[in-house]
Amino acid sequence: MSVVQQSISLLTHQQFEIVNITEQVQEVVTTSRISHGLVSVSVPHTTSAIRVNHFEPLLLQDFLRTLYRLVPQDISYNHDLFELRQNIAPNERSNGHAHVKAFLMGASESLGINGGHVVLGDRQNILFIECDGGRKRTVNLTIIGDE
Repeated sequence: MSVVQQSISLLTHQQFEIVNITEQVQEVVTTSRISHGLVSVSVPHTTSAIRVNHFEPLLLQDFLRTLYRLVPQDISYNHDLFELRQNIAPNERSNGHAHVKAFLMGASESLGINGGHVVLGDRQNILFIECDGGRKRTVNLTIIGDE
């Protein structure tokens, strides 16, 4: 059994952005030489998420619209009350909405590896979701399995 850990770097450009990282994840799995096992895809950020779904432009708009209905940006979030919070970073953003969106979606996905390929359905993609961009972001991969 082998374990490989590697990161993917991203640069997002919009406040809310969905980036298809399926090919990058597959490249890391391929170079890991693990033929059968699991890949865990996770983000070390509290305002971004990882999900598996269809990467289709109209559906991406539906995701955005639904998330903004569930978690509007223009309401008051306690997280954004800087006068009450402690240990505020000098460049802190008013991003309570982004934290809530990311919390609802989740920070990781675990997927099977079979024959050196990430196991996904025909229309499934691995999606990085930015809720507070643009920023430099990292996606962590842990691959466990046999060569």
